[in-house]
Amino acid sequence: MAAAVAVLVGGLVVVLLLMGQLGVGNSTDDAAAPAADAIGGLERAKAELGLPVVVPNGLPSNWQANSFQVSASTGAGDPTVVRAGWLTPDGRFVSLVQSTASPGDLVTAEIVTPGSADRGTATAGGLEWQVYPGLRDEVVWVRAAGPLSQLITGSASESDFQVLAAAVAVGS
Repeated sequence: MAAAVAVLVGGLVVVLLLMGQLGVGNSTDDAAAPAADAIGGLERAKAELGLPVVVPNGLPSNWQANSFQVSASTGAGDPTVVRAGWLTPDGRFVSLVQSTASPGDLVTAEIVTPGSADRGTATAGGLEWQVYPGLRDEVVWVRAAGPLSQLITGSASESDFQVLAAAVAVGS
């Protein structure tokens, strides 16, 4: 029985490592931001989910990937959601969310304020995004991209949003 438990735990560790959910390292800085393989996670999600998940191309090397998560649909009407996040050099964060939900449903899920009025549009990398107020002092940019909706949110500056949106356009 102990061998069976060890095999199950070992398998779980391997899966978490592959999905970027478990970090391995020897950092002694307890205040350091978490690290994740956001780009690798997006590449794996694209291959495994069979969806046209975009992998941003050309992000600044000084952006630190700090989160990655996949919530796959169970088929009960819930959407698949793929999230990747980065910390910018000034300590702000920006996230790319891609989902099978409609842009409106994705915005509602992200800002938790149904019916929030959009603030117009922003163009970056040749793509047009609808702009909404986000949680706290954050902003939300969203667009339809074929069968997926793409959403950018976070506390980062508008210029950082422009950088991520342009990297999404190049990765498309």
